[in-house]
Amino acid sequence: MPALITDLLERSARLYPERRAVGIVGGPSLNYSELHRRVGRVAAVLARTGVGRGDRVGVMASAGLAFFDAYLGAAWLGASAVPVSTRLAPAEVARQLTDAEPRAVIVDSDHGETVSQTYSNGTLLEHDSPGFRRLLASVDPAPATALPEDTALIIYTSGTTGDPKGVCLSHAALTFNAFVTAVAQEFRPSDVYLSATPLYHASAGLRVITMLVDGQTHVVLPSFDAEGAMSTITDEGVTTTIMVATQLQRILDSPGFDPESFASMRLLLYGASPTGSDLVERMMESLPCSLYHGYGLTEAAAACAGLGAEDHRQGIGTDPSGLSCGRPIVGVDMKIRGPDGREAPPGEVGELLIRTPKLMSGYWRQPEATARAIREGWLHTGDLAHQDRQGYLYLAGRIKELIISGGVNISPSQIENTLSHHPEVAEAAVIGLPDRLWGEAVTAVVVPSSGATPTLEELAQWVGNRLASHMKPKRLVLTDRLPRGDTGKVQKHLLVERHAGDWADS
Repeated sequence: MPALITDLLERSARLYPERRAVGIVGGPSLNYSELHRRVGRVAAVLARTGVGRGDRVGVMASAGLAFFDAYLGAAWLGASAVPVSTRLAPAEVARQLTDAEPRAVIVDSDHGETVSQTYSNGTLLEHDSPGFRRLLASVDPAPATALPEDTALIIYTSGTTGDPKGVCLSHAALTFNAFVTAVAQEFRPSDVYLSATPLYHASAGLRVITMLVDGQTHVVLPSFDAEGAMSTITDEGVTTTIMVATQLQRILDSPGFDPESFASMRLLLYGASPTGSDLVERMMESLPCSLYHGYGLTEAAAACAGLGAEDHRQGIGTDPSGLSCGRPIVGVDMKIRGPDGREAPPGEVGELLIRTPKLMSGYWRQPEATARAIREGWLHTGDLAHQDRQGYLYLAGRIKELIISGGVNISPSQIENTLSHHPEVAEAAVIGLPDRLWGEAVTAVVVPSSGATPTLEELAQWVGNRLASHMKPKRLVLTDRLPRGDTGKVQKHLLVERHAGDWADS
C-alpha cells in the first residue's frame, strides 16, 4: 500500500493521464497529467523560497486551486501545508501563523494584505498573480523527497473550546485514511466529488488527498448557495459530496429545489455538524440518492465511523438519544471508557477512545497536550458517547460540555434532541450556567420557529414528559441564531461567555 501522497498522485497520473483531476467551478480545470506536472513545478517554486523537508507552507485563500498547490506541493517536498481559515480575525491569523512559522505562504489577491500585515517571516506567493504563473512556467519539476513519517498537513482545530491546536498528520496517516475511506464509502474510479465546504477544514481539505486514490474527479464550488450547488451537481455529474446541516436545510427550503438535480448522485454524506432527525427524514423523503452519516475528528484524519446507505434504508441506528453515527469504519478501533476508567458496557455513556494507524503524530509544538490526548496508543477524544450491542455509536456531547447540576451528570445532547422535536423550536443548544443552588443550571438556548414564542414552562414540561426530571431546563434564552464555527458546529463556549452573568443575582 502506498504510504506517500505523491505515490497516489503519480499512480493516477500514470493510469488516468487524460481524466479530469480537478475542476474549479468558474475557474481552471486540470487532468491528472497536468496536475502531476503542475504540483512538481509548485514544489520547485517552494524550494526556491527555501522550503524543504520539515518546513511549513501556509495557505490562505478562497476555495480553489491554491489548496491543491499548497497541500500537494508541500507534500512533494516533505513539508507541511498549514491552511488558515479565511473567517479568522487578523489577530487570530497572526497567532496561527506565528505558531506555525511557515517559510512560505500561498495567498490569493483577496487575502494577501491580511497575511502581509500579520506575518512577515515567510515569502508571500500571490497565487492568482501573473508573477506566480511566470514562476511556474520558468521551473522544472522538483524531485520528490518526502518520507512516510513526514508531516504533510498541520490543521488547526476549529476551536469550539476556544483553544485551537495544530494537528500534525503524516503522509502515512493521510494515505491510510484515503484507502479506508474509499472502502467505507465504496469509491469508484468514475466518482465525481463536489467540495461545497471550505478546503481549510479537515472534512473537506483531506479530500484533496483522498480523491487521488484511484483517479477520482474533484470539483470545487468556491462559495455555497443552494441554487448554485444544485446546478453544479447537475452540470458536473456529481456522484458524491459532503454537506453540513445548514447547507442541506437551505437546499430543501429553496424555492427552486428539484430532486432531479440530484439524479447523478449515488451518495450524500452529512455529519460534519449535528443534524436533526427531522432534517434526515426530509432528506430521505426528498432526495433520490443514498445517505451516509459520519463521525470523525481532525486528530484521527477525519472519518472514523459511518452509518451507511443500507442502515438508513432499514432504519437501523436510532434510539431515544437520537441518530447513530454508525459503526467504526475498517481500520479504526473504538471503545467507551466509563467513569471508573474501565471499558463501559453497551448503553453506558463514557469517553470515546479511538485507535487507528491514521492518528495524528501529535499537536504542533505541544508535547504535553499530545501526551494527554494519546495514551497507550488510544486517542482520548473528549467526546461522550455510548455504543449499542451491535456496535453503533451514539454521541452524547463533549466532556467539557457535561453539565453537573445538583451533583448529577447531565449530557446536553439528549435534551437538545428532545427539544428539536418541539413544534415551536427551530434549533436548540443546551449549556450549564452557574447557579447558587444547583452548581450549574440546565439552560436551553433556543431559536424559535417562525412566529413562535415558547416559554420555559412549556419546554420544561416537554422535556420532563420524555426524559428524567433532572434534565428539564431551568432557564431559557431565546435568540435569533446560534453561534457556529466553519463547519456549522455550535460554539457553546461563546454561549456560556455570553450568558454566564444573566442570572448572577438569582
